[in-house]
Amino acid sequence: MIIEPVSGFVFMPQVLSYGFEPSPVNTGLVSPVVANNIPVSTTIPSAVLGGISLQPEMAINVGSSTSSIVSQLLSSFRYTFPGFPAEEIEAAIGTLVYFSETAVGLEATFNVYNTSLRSANTDSLDRGAKGNLFLYIGHNTSANTLTLLHKGYFDLEDTQVANWIPGKTIYLNALGQLDTSPSITSGHWVKSLGFCIPNTENKKRVWFEPDSTYLKII
Repeated sequence: MIIEPVSGFVFMPQVLSYGFEPSPVNTGLVSPVVANNIPVSTTIPSAVLGGISLQPEMAINVGSSTSSIVSQLLSSFRYTFPGFPAEEIEAAIGTLVYFSETAVGLEATFNVYNTSLRSANTDSLDRGAKGNLFLYIGHNTSANTLTLLHKGYFDLEDTQVANWIPGKTIYLNALGQLDTSPSITSGHWVKSLGFCIPNTENKKRVWFEPDSTYLKII
């Protein structure tokens, strides 16, 4: 079989880019209703024979392609808790936290979640080893809304991390700080929390993803 090209009816290839730059700042939301699509089109060049244009140049829309939703998916790991009392939070922004079993203090009666947020500490298995861990992102006082990071990119302040080394695993040290070196004190627990992300912005950026398992130092 012999295939001969026909002038004026050749589809030109088009390169689509789906680049993703890791960033701790992400406000994208995943919507099952509104799709984020990129139109895909191609151009058919004009056909000229003997100086006579047989067909003008045409642009044809051949459909659409869904753009990468990686950045939007990362936002799904940021949780908000409306109506969470600030009085039930005993932690600083950017620190490792966990939910305790019951609420405490004067606001316990009005706490619809019946729990409190506490800073994790390696000196007790009940202070973060046995449950899910989060990074405390912030609390909107006017809206009374708590925001936590369960998984994703985050830029740590100098006061929030003891040591930061690109590519190294991060842990919680004996002082309650994120560190590339875990606690070595007897009776303390050790759990992988993610790793340090190399970047060109001189940021102490981490990929935060706590392991579900832990080790206890004998």
